Amino acid sequence: MLIISITAVLALLLQLILPWWSASLVAFLVALSFKQSALKAFINGFSAIFLLWFLIALGIYVYNEGVLAARLALLFSLPGALLTVPVTALVGGLSAGLAALTGNLIRAAIWQSKSGDTNTASSLPEDDSKVSMNHNIATKPMNDSI
Repeated sequence: MLIISITAVLALLLQLILPWWSASLVAFLVALSFKQSALKAFINGFSAIFLLWFLIALGIYVYNEGVLAARLALLFSLPGALLTVPVTALVGGLSAGLAALTGNLIRAAIWQSKSGDTNTASSLPEDDSKVSMNHNIATKPMNDSI
């Protein structure tokens, strides 16, 4: 809940001076800063911006009595003007969720490279076929008579 709050507050403040994509930038940076699973990073980024944009879009809908929402619904062929509010929130949430997931995966890659574990296939079983084949060749006596 703390990560969601931090993301939402920073995104709100940054969107006062920067374009809409600054919310995704905030989600990316927050996910880069805090250790969490990839799924949790996506959910936190999605939830923070979805709620923020939902409240902002709902406020705009109420403030101008749905005039802008009705025009957008007509433009995008939506069945109702109020449907523009959750659609707006969904677009922002998906954008921020994917940005947070990207930040989380970059954090994991950086952490992995700093720890010195560069072998990404370390959890896979080893292929011993070449080793056993070489071993069999070395231990079998050579028969020169044909």
